[in-house]
Amino acid sequence: MAFRYLTQPISIGVMRLRNRMVQPGMGTNLTNLDGTVSDAIVEYYARRANTGIGLIITEVCCPEARGKVIPGELACTGLGYIPGLGRLVRAAHSGGAKIALQIAHGGCFAGEAITGQQPVSPSGIGTFLLPDDKPVALTIAEIEELIQAYAATAERAGIAGFDAVEIHGAHGYLPLQFLSGYTNRRTDKYGGSLENRARFCLEIIKAVKERAGQDYPVIYRLSAEEDVPGGITLEEAVGFARMAENAGADAIHVTAGTWDSRMEKFANVLNGAQVAAGSRLSEGVSIGVWVPPHYVPRGNLIRLAAAIKQHVSIPVIAVCGISPEMGEEVIAQKQADLISFGRQMIADPDMPKKVLENRPQSIRRCVRCNECLGSVLSYKGLVCAVNAEAGQEHESFVKPTTPERPKNIMVIGGGPAGMEAARVAALRGHQVTLYDKEKRLGGMLRYGAIPEFKQDYRQFLDWQIAELGRLRVTVKLGCEVTPEMVAVEAPDAVVVATGGKMLVPPIDGIDQPNVFNALDVLDGRIPPEDRVVVCGAGFVGCETAMYLAESYGKKVVLVDQLPDILPAVEIFTRWAVMGRLAEDGVEMRLKHRIVEFRANQVLCATDAGQVSIDADTFVLALGIGADPTLYEQLRNRPYPVIPVGDVNGARKVIHAIHEGYHAARRL
Repeated sequence: MAFRYLTQPISIGVMRLRNRMVQPGMGTNLTNLDGTVSDAIVEYYARRANTGIGLIITEVCCPEARGKVIPGELACTGLGYIPGLGRLVRAAHSGGAKIALQIAHGGCFAGEAITGQQPVSPSGIGTFLLPDDKPVALTIAEIEELIQAYAATAERAGIAGFDAVEIHGAHGYLPLQFLSGYTNRRTDKYGGSLENRARFCLEIIKAVKERAGQDYPVIYRLSAEEDVPGGITLEEAVGFARMAENAGADAIHVTAGTWDSRMEKFANVLNGAQVAAGSRLSEGVSIGVWVPPHYVPRGNLIRLAAAIKQHVSIPVIAVCGISPEMGEEVIAQKQADLISFGRQMIADPDMPKKVLENRPQSIRRCVRCNECLGSVLSYKGLVCAVNAEAGQEHESFVKPTTPERPKNIMVIGGGPAGMEAARVAALRGHQVTLYDKEKRLGGMLRYGAIPEFKQDYRQFLDWQIAELGRLRVTVKLGCEVTPEMVAVEAPDAVVVATGGKMLVPPIDGIDQPNVFNALDVLDGRIPPEDRVVVCGAGFVGCETAMYLAESYGKKVVLVDQLPDILPAVEIFTRWAVMGRLAEDGVEMRLKHRIVEFRANQVLCATDAGQVSIDADTFVLALGIGADPTLYEQLRNRPYPVIPVGDVNGARKVIHAIHEGYHAARRL
């Protein structure tokens, strides 16, 4: 398709953008711990500015130390920060992009463990997220000081050379806490009516214009719905957007939700409560999931941007899992004027260039797995499941070099790890042959990508396969490699990516004919009966349960011996999975250890004693075990033999891709 609209220039106030593609503010944890600009964050933004993006919006920058939400948050609270911030500006401008500083105060979400100070909020109301923190209500004098702190930060941003600022008034940040009746119970001029609750936000916009200049562009990021009691509704958001425009805002960046949107909605579900069939809980709660995983439909917040656009004359920016093709249609239909591509710019920084050159098929698609978010929330630097270079742009060890001479490389195994190793080795100039015993590439991920909600992964696998063709990697399918074959080929190096196998533990009755492998069920080779017990509540088990309930209408019980599902998964994804399982009517039996399979029953040991669960079909999703047989046979060869992926043990996509990447980089 031709991208006629996405590639058109546009102005936000006096700031002229070369196209309508925006990289929104996203936390990276790449700054120095004191909030100063690091080499890591400069290289991260420079990498993305040089590929055609129109506007980069930085991650959050606190207007005062009391508003920090993460350690090492970008700071601009004094003149001493300006030289470092100027490096970000020069990095963006060197690539032809414009750059805006996002100013954000956490309010009640700025935890005492981070700031060392008692948090503040409009009415002393806290959050589900930090139940032990007791925020104090701001006084009128403190509110006025904060407004000036925002303005002073914007003034310093202008001095540093930023083309604009974005006031973060979404996702639970302090301006939203004032705007929302959920957190604002004040009875003075900053509370009560929508006009009064909007006063803090509007005075920030006006103060920024007074300090930084009336022509200095101000973008306002707005949660257009909160989905909490007394929270912002779309009708109120429309009214506020008009007020913001009148106050001087030059664009509205439309998103949704606050942390409590999900915490409150999921409180009962997380405790095991069932919901009514057809409730579409995950879609409703996706209002609060502004970093939606692949379980939430793409573009789930476009309708909010479209509603705002009908009532303002300034540009509107849409966001939330929007693909370039979808973004082109959104602009064409006048639902928004610009499109934010967040995680997609992490997964493939070259996306804008590929759009400008009309090569969408070459885009490495974000799989919306939220590994990036999970890493940042755990205070580690940014990583990406499908792009091993993301967040590491400053590190010399991630940059593939041209080898002294091309080598003959064998890659054994055509899953994500093997294909990534083959891709990177070929990029470096090696002669690569990839072997797989199956007749299709993809490994175990090919099965996992079958459900409708895993189409992002199908697109990623399609990209990997296309890259092998583009780079002229020789692919031999239906070919099981033996040590003798390797000896005949006499390669310079071997990458072993033969994967693992589904675990089948020694449980009584596990070999009976109605006990099946989850991969066989996903592949459609095993038609399940009406009542199904899925054994194992990891990703494979949860997704198999969803697939059976949604695609076949089966009554599913999900059993696991652990007290919770997906315990090590970041909270955005876990909430989405919980919501979707609940709306699908999947019954969860946690802290149930399977002790025996019978003809139409599974016996489980629980804290209350042994219980039985009736079923017609049992599906095993009890994990993946390594199968290092071939690697062990090859490991002592007189050339590098590198194992990657599940051959090393159970791996997620992020581990497979990173191991494959670095194996090829070392060859």
